[in-house]
Amino acid sequence: MEAVSPNAFYDSDNRADPPKCHENTRVAVINKIMDWVKTSSIIRDTDAFMLWLYGPAGAGKTAIARRVAELCEAQGLLLASFLFFRSDPKRNTIKPLVANIAYCIARVIPGTHELIKFAIEADPLIFTYSVEVQLKKLVLEPLQLLADQCYFFSVKFPRLVVIDGLDECLDKGAQTNLIQLLASAVAQTQLPFKFLIVSRPEAHLKLAITRASKQTMFSYLELNNDFLPDEDIRCFLTDKFREIKMCHPFRSGIPFSWPSEHQMDHLIHKASGQFIYASLVVRFVNSACDSPTRQLDIILGIRLPINHHDLPFAELDALYTFILSCTKNVDIVLQILGVHNVLQPRETTVGTITSVLYLEDGDLHIYLSPLNSLLEISERGNGRDGIFFHHTSFTDFLDNPTRSNDYCIDAPKCHSLIAKWFLRALTGNGMHPQSSVHSASFG
Repeated sequence: MEAVSPNAFYDSDNRADPPKCHENTRVAVINKIMDWVKTSSIIRDTDAFMLWLYGPAGAGKTAIARRVAELCEAQGLLLASFLFFRSDPKRNTIKPLVANIAYCIARVIPGTHELIKFAIEADPLIFTYSVEVQLKKLVLEPLQLLADQCYFFSVKFPRLVVIDGLDECLDKGAQTNLIQLLASAVAQTQLPFKFLIVSRPEAHLKLAITRASKQTMFSYLELNNDFLPDEDIRCFLTDKFREIKMCHPFRSGIPFSWPSEHQMDHLIHKASGQFIYASLVVRFVNSACDSPTRQLDIILGIRLPINHHDLPFAELDALYTFILSCTKNVDIVLQILGVHNVLQPRETTVGTITSVLYLEDGDLHIYLSPLNSLLEISERGNGRDGIFFHHTSFTDFLDNPTRSNDYCIDAPKCHSLIAKWFLRALTGNGMHPQSSVHSASFG
């Protein structure tokens, strides 16, 4: 089927090193999801048919989704999977989604192949229609016919559909529309299936899921510190550094005590729960072209790379750049982040930043909402008032022009903004709220 995107299946990926869970890591969150998958789907009043797994960028959501799909496949519970990926033109769009799901259904549920084939032959242009029409004709109607024949009560059947990286679909409208369509399908049919939706906690997705939860029962699972990611990252790094010391071509020059406990603690702190950070560290240090100890020194900032085009966090930087590129008011966003970083972050309140930039109340939340997967805004008081970054490495990115390019914070200009604010406070000279924002734009 030409409409299918083969690389979108959980076990098919054109990346050389697709994300996957390291052994004995992410166990608690995977077990929690598997318990939900295996919960009976017959009691519709008490069972959530959609689970939203969300977490910060780089937290390892795709690796978890793959592992869940793998376990469900082995246990006969996986119906279909689709993994979005922003840089793949066949995976950064909603167009092939229904074709992929229909293909999987035809392959794993006896009796659906002919029904789906008939629907396609009856209308060869079906894949040019809306997602709603495709879903109805190629998925819901064939399955409903089997349900009307009590098929799902007489045989064991796969029930889980995994949709990972929904935020990596380039069309935000398509993202929210899909959530609504799936919620409507679950609410209007008696089909006993479950959907695992995995994404970053983007504002428009939160809103769409809140609305959809009024039609069908949703469960929410946040990938946060409750699942002790630092311990999993320590396990991962310990095992990988052990492999490097045993197998690397230049292993003879590696000291027995390398890396030191201090170096390991530093890496875990920098990771801030980001498995993508830890995996990039290992990939860079394990390069066969240089000494692992020298590569780790580059990571730790002890020495500069010989080739500035061969930087260790290119993939992570691409992720940060992509997220920042989705902001509508990037100049103001960089001002906010710059003022936050120049001032003492632990003492910088939302009110202070708002006053420095002469913003209106609530503007901080509006301007920074596209960065929900990278930071949190809190106004709780008790020392929890301000902007809090999910990832320490994001600050490093913003401060390094080699990494962030156009998104680099201009510290001198931020100092100037703060000085002007302080002078205004001393003289009592007021300005129109918007005039400061526009005049202070980064050039």
